[in-house]
Amino acid sequence: MNKADKDHYALNRADAYATHHEKSARTKLTTRRERNLLARALRRAGTPQVVLDLPCGTGRFWPAVAASGAQRLIAGDNSEGMLEVAGRNALGPGFPERLINTSLFAIDLAEESVDFVACMRFFHHLAHSEDRLAVLAEIKRVSRGFAAISLWVDGNLGAWRRRRRTPPPAERGYGKRICITRDEIERDFASADFNVVDHFDVWPGLAMWRMYLIEKR
Repeated sequence: MNKADKDHYALNRADAYATHHEKSARTKLTTRRERNLLARALRRAGTPQVVLDLPCGTGRFWPAVAASGAQRLIAGDNSEGMLEVAGRNALGPGFPERLINTSLFAIDLAEESVDFVACMRFFHHLAHSEDRLAVLAEIKRVSRGFAAISLWVDGNLGAWRRRRRTPPPAERGYGKRICITRDEIERDFASADFNVVDHFDVWPGLAMWRMYLIEKR
């Protein structure tokens, strides 16, 4: 197993991840804000009917997918621990209709099998453009049109503060969290033959979190 496909979340860590995002008013508010932005991106994409959530983590963004009017949700993660926790959080029978153990570097789905890919809180773990382009190629392969990508970007107070620290080593594959410049990630989207349709900042001017809505050319 290469580093890109390593399972970083044993069951106890997956449980802790779920608890972390419900531990305070701040984390709950941020989750609500991110769900609202994903719902906005889904509407902007024309209310896709078949959505892939990858990596799905513990399933905390599924309420936004359900509220958008999507008929089918496929959820995947390369962590068995995350998938076990996510399975407890199903919103009802058939939602998600499938939980699959798969990697963004090699998605276990056929070409153009979904309308929309939600890739939340993953790209800020990819320090190298080559790895981001590999993932974008897989997203392009399985999506018929759109994707939402959330990550850390520059141009805000959080990024300014982070620049004052010693940066982590630039690991290949899934590594420590990094802040990617907006110019750099937007060049990656263009190189992978995606157009940027829109972007949404979680806390404009303050936080590093940004979500991009991108569309296949």
